[in-house]
Amino acid sequence: MIDSMKTALFRTSGGALLLALGLALPGCSKEEGPVQPVADGATVREISQGELIGSTTPQGAHAWLGIPYAAAPIGDLRWRAPREPARWSDRYEALDGTRRCLQYASEIEPGFEGGELAGSEDCLFLNVWAPPGPVDDLPVMVWIHGGANVWGFGGQLDPSRLALSQNVIVVAPNYRLGPMGWFAHSALRESADKPEDGSANFGLLDLIATLRWTQDNIAAFGGDPDRVTIFGESAGAFNVGALLASPLSEDLFDGAIMQSGGFATHTMQEAEFGPDTEGARRGVASREALAELGISDAEQTPATMRAIPAKDLFQAYQDLRPDEGGLGDSIDPIDITADGIVLPEEGLPALLASKAGLHDVPVIFGTNRDETRAAGMFDDHFTRSIGGVAFFAKDTDAYLAQGEYPSATWFERAVAGPATLRAKAGSAPVFAYRFDWDEEGDAIVSDLATLIGASHAMEIGFVLGDFESPYTDPFGFFFTDKNEEQRLKLSERMMAYWGNFAHTGNPSKGPARTSLAWRPWTAEKRRTMVFDTDETSGTRMMRYTGSMEALVERFAADDRFRNDVDRCKSAELAADTAISTGVSPGPWRGLANRYCQKSQEPS
Repeated sequence: MIDSMKTALFRTSGGALLLALGLALPGCSKEEGPVQPVADGATVREISQGELIGSTTPQGAHAWLGIPYAAAPIGDLRWRAPREPARWSDRYEALDGTRRCLQYASEIEPGFEGGELAGSEDCLFLNVWAPPGPVDDLPVMVWIHGGANVWGFGGQLDPSRLALSQNVIVVAPNYRLGPMGWFAHSALRESADKPEDGSANFGLLDLIATLRWTQDNIAAFGGDPDRVTIFGESAGAFNVGALLASPLSEDLFDGAIMQSGGFATHTMQEAEFGPDTEGARRGVASREALAELGISDAEQTPATMRAIPAKDLFQAYQDLRPDEGGLGDSIDPIDITADGIVLPEEGLPALLASKAGLHDVPVIFGTNRDETRAAGMFDDHFTRSIGGVAFFAKDTDAYLAQGEYPSATWFERAVAGPATLRAKAGSAPVFAYRFDWDEEGDAIVSDLATLIGASHAMEIGFVLGDFESPYTDPFGFFFTDKNEEQRLKLSERMMAYWGNFAHTGNPSKGPARTSLAWRPWTAEKRRTMVFDTDETSGTRMMRYTGSMEALVERFAADDRFRNDVDRCKSAELAADTAISTGVSPGPWRGLANRYCQKSQEPS
């Protein structure tokens, strides 16, 4: 069983680390909200739905925020594929990027109480950023936000710097989250008006609708519909992986970037009814939530289910969440499902190795060096704290070791394995990276470089060029004056590679100058770009020589672990990491069982 603490830190949460720190450091978040956009006549555009006007961002990009790309999925459209949006007769003011799909708000968000049910079912809006005109035929980058597929929205971050520096159009959609985005039930399939209505993946269908809207409308903003790259982090990257395999997204994009993702899928049986055994549980199934609401099988008709108040449905999922000391008022529904409609029934891990299993487009796979290290921060076996605010590692070596092996497993399972399979199966190039930046400041008197390191989600600000958002650094501890110069240089370098990839399908070729060639991954050479500042280890190419066997051998011989409890906790997290990325736990479950059992034996 993956507990909710681990789920929050690595399962697919682009903002989980910030949520964790928000709980640990109450009252430290930035209180000011975003600057309210002002309509700018230079941004008037005509799209298929009518005329609209946007604004100019503080950085100088043009932005259109909150454009409806599909009809509101409410009433009879709940748990159906998205429908075409309505036209408007008056000029539409695209000035509000704050609307979101239903979710429990986190502690870090200005204007919300932690655990408040925020957003609306009427949420299918997207945002567009572009260099100021006139521009034409620019590549398009569609950003898919993270947040465990239960949290986040397309307007959380401002990619103006990415759009301006790389001469690209950036599109960032909302998509249905939690049980509104992923819900499987035979009654819905039997009453479907069209095949897509029988899916279990309504959030993915929203993303496909975004890509279709982009094909039809992006030229009005200066974009080229024939050059579309999808990219996302954490849950967003898992969704990118699903889109790579979906027959419904074929020819809608020509490049993909997966930042800290994987290829996990669930079966329809699991999504609708639950796992065969509790030991195999990976989330809450649809019928389990309905039973929690007291709705009998006979009463589970489409009309009855669509009439359930959203608040009650979310509460049912929350009540079914295992109480294991998790962070915040979250939920854990089954999400990406091999439903035979959006995703083939064999599931993503099998499709990954098949020559025709994924769309044959250039792909970048990457993770952060210390993805899971911060899981140890809130474990009093590894740390002590003063008032639950200032954290210290009890033993620095043991603390670093506990996070190293799960993080390395994530790279092995979400980068090395998939990159090798795709390099063998496809003809398009595959690229790999690891993000190593770990120069955070101190929180109170806590050493964040040690406690967090190059953690999950830390690279997002570097890629999008947004270090000011409350969603990238709500407390001002990560991105400081001291690390600004080198940090901005690294961000410029990463944006250049991402931008070149959008322009040409090759991160080293394009309008942006890059001093170091990012060479593709092959099964033989396994070349990987490592991103770090020049004053530390520097950005460099390395040849990845690791393997799961070598990792396990190193784990067994690592004398930084103080005892069997250290090894038990690290191996458990490594096993859960492997499962979360879509593969078996490999040797880690056996190692966890061995060391956890030994740790309980009398000395």
